[in-house]
Amino acid sequence: MTDVALPVVWSRRGLTEDEFVAVETLEEIAGHTAVLLSLTLWAELNTQPNRLRNIRIGVRVEAGETLDALLAGLDRIDVLVLDFPAFNDGRSFSKAARLRSHYGFAGEIRASGAVHIDQVSAMLRSGFDTLQVKDARTLQRLLTGELHDSGLYYQPVAGGIHGAEQGLAGYSWRRRQGL
Repeated sequence: MTDVALPVVWSRRGLTEDEFVAVETLEEIAGHTAVLLSLTLWAELNTQPNRLRNIRIGVRVEAGETLDALLAGLDRIDVLVLDFPAFNDGRSFSKAARLRSHYGFAGEIRASGAVHIDQVSAMLRSGFDTLQVKDARTLQRLLTGELHDSGLYYQPVAGGIHGAEQGLAGYSWRRRQGL
């Protein structure tokens, strides 16, 4: 599998530049207008809201971390980056769906890590807006519009009104005539 030199951020509108700079410490925040924090650093800074004034906030959530630490300040977060450590690890699908459906998160949800073309349709239906793509083949297929989707789904769209599938909140088999 070939990786691109730097991860690329893809959305339905095409490639976008990643404005968020990953920081590991409080000192690194100075001078940036958009920062990507670990969940641990976010939990620490969330108690000091004045420190984050006039800064766009992104929080990276690893697959094994829970969403609990995010909920108190969810309205101040611009982007959530949910990690996929491996192709067969689907925990971040559930997190994205819960963020949209249960917590009403309206910001950007980005998939990161092992993002492959076979998962893209499910990611978009789960509530992801953007994908941080490292795999060259996946990126090529996204850029040429090769999203394979049967249109028949077992589960409804997360949030019901988010993204290109507005109005498709129910189960697809219920919308089909004659069923």
